[in-house]
Amino acid sequence: MNRLLSNIFTKASNLKSRAFFQDSFWTFSTKAITMAVQIVYFVAVARFLGSEDYGLFEGTKAIWAIVFPFISVGMGDILIQNVSRDSSEFSKYWGGTLLVFWITIGIALITVFPLITIILPTVPPLFILLILLADIVGLKLCGLGQMAFVANHQIKKGAQYGMIYSFTKLIAALCLPFFPEDYRLLGWGILYCVGSIVPAVVILALVQKKFGKPEFRLSSISINNIKQGFFFSLSSSASGVSAQLDRTMLIGLANPVAAGIYSAGYRFIDMSKIPIFSIQGASYARFFKYGESGIKGTVSFAQKLLPLILAYSGVALIALLLLSPFVPRLLGEEFAEASSVVIWLAPIHLLYGLEYLASDSLTGAGFQGTRSYVQVAAAFLNVGLNLYLIPIYSWRGAIWATLISESLKTVLLWIIIVPIYKQQSKDYSNNYKGD
Repeated sequence: MNRLLSNIFTKASNLKSRAFFQDSFWTFSTKAITMAVQIVYFVAVARFLGSEDYGLFEGTKAIWAIVFPFISVGMGDILIQNVSRDSSEFSKYWGGTLLVFWITIGIALITVFPLITIILPTVPPLFILLILLADIVGLKLCGLGQMAFVANHQIKKGAQYGMIYSFTKLIAALCLPFFPEDYRLLGWGILYCVGSIVPAVVILALVQKKFGKPEFRLSSISINNIKQGFFFSLSSSASGVSAQLDRTMLIGLANPVAAGIYSAGYRFIDMSKIPIFSIQGASYARFFKYGESGIKGTVSFAQKLLPLILAYSGVALIALLLLSPFVPRLLGEEFAEASSVVIWLAPIHLLYGLEYLASDSLTGAGFQGTRSYVQVAAAFLNVGLNLYLIPIYSWRGAIWATLISESLKTVLLWIIIVPIYKQQSKDYSNNYKGD
């Protein structure tokens, strides 16, 4: 045990003198503030809507989470990949990113929106449209704006400006009681939409002020970038399916109350992932830099981050177990069973941390396609398990589907890395002997 703690301290000390430590610190600090804001926001929305309406809200959001990554077709990742290596290319790639964004928004409105109104017949179409505009326009633009700062190695600024989104959401949540109870779901749709669009406009203005205007040229959108971006989108969408589609499935296969209980418990899990998100956000562009030397470079970088991931996973597990009895006091007695959701999903941080290291190691080394295929397979497994388990066990079935699919995905990603790493080591050795 002492050796493990010593190893963690040594790794942290090694990182401390580097820009990575500063990026992680600022990302974590802003996300910690964001988490505090989100807790107040989440408790307010859950209490004001109640378990049934809250379940409808989360179920609707979950469907858009699947579509969300395909808006802009992964061009934000292409922006980071290219601009992090050559900042003079920003205007070109930023303009291409925004062009693809507006094209895909139009496609989503025409094709996906009518389909979702059929899938969720009990949810008002206007509410679905408002959540659509909030997430795939407002939230997506905020995310792209933050990616613009990450691409230019200004992670601190990007993290700070990202807090604008959370604060506007909190203001929106605190305005919810002004709507009568019978119209509160629709009222929340309006507030949620406004609370997403306003910060998006602000962040886009900040990007333009800092880095200049985008160059809108169709020639800047290459087929090769679209192909690469598609795999980034496919990977993110598959992760969205695994993490959120179960909430929508609970509405149809169980009931909105079960969806509300599960979603409320899972929200605590999401918020406690923030430190891991901080490390991931600060390290993402660096994986591409280490990836210039192949999988050996990215795995070497991942090994440096592993002790931090292991340490936090243990802390998060203990913290969530201690928190779980207080969930009903925070959200109300109708969410009492959400405490069980928190307990059962508490170990998921370790799985997520190990998966993130494997996934970004593959992406940084140029194996995004391989990563995407694994995540899509895991998403199909997750859906299949939910179809079988939810009708029998309700939200408990969704928990087991998540744990099983996430465990297999993490193991498979690392199994794939091993032969690639060995082959590259062999090739390097042969080249070295040849020289």
